[in-house]
Amino acid sequence: MSAREISTRRLPFPSGLGGIRAFFEQPPIQHLGLELAVCWILECLLQQDSYPTALMHGLSEAHPKLRLSETVLQQALSFLDQDGAISSYSQRCPSRGRPRRMLHLLDDHRDAALQLMHPWHLWLEENEHELHSGRHATGPGVHPVAHAAAGHRPGVLPAGC
Repeated sequence: MSAREISTRRLPFPSGLGGIRAFFEQPPIQHLGLELAVCWILECLLQQDSYPTALMHGLSEAHPKLRLSETVLQQALSFLDQDGAISSYSQRCPSRGRPRRMLHLLDDHRDAALQLMHPWHLWLEENEHELHSGRHATGPGVHPVAHAAAGHRPGVLPAGC
């Protein structure tokens, strides 16, 4: 198969109008955009320090119809780092050969993060209701699937958020 054939290949079209109705009854998983990804990360880091992979897995566990791509996750972490809201440190894990990069919300930014939690939770309520009822979220920030000191810190759980 040539590169041209791969790029022009389409997803299978639903069979009949029933297939389209099924699409609305069982909407596809949604990926968070940058703004919502930042809110998810802040929610997790307000609870405890975490690491990037745990943030991605935690979202799919807490909100089964939502996902966070690695690209958007890295953009959100870069945004928070450039804003001076987070720091990172290494934590050794017995089951891993190399240390894990843990993320920490800096105290100076806790109040600002807390202020974002109310609109974030309102958005989650509205979005999850729409996803579970079969309607699609129309708000910004959701995209359909297409696409410190080193060492251990006291009180940090290795599993992240």
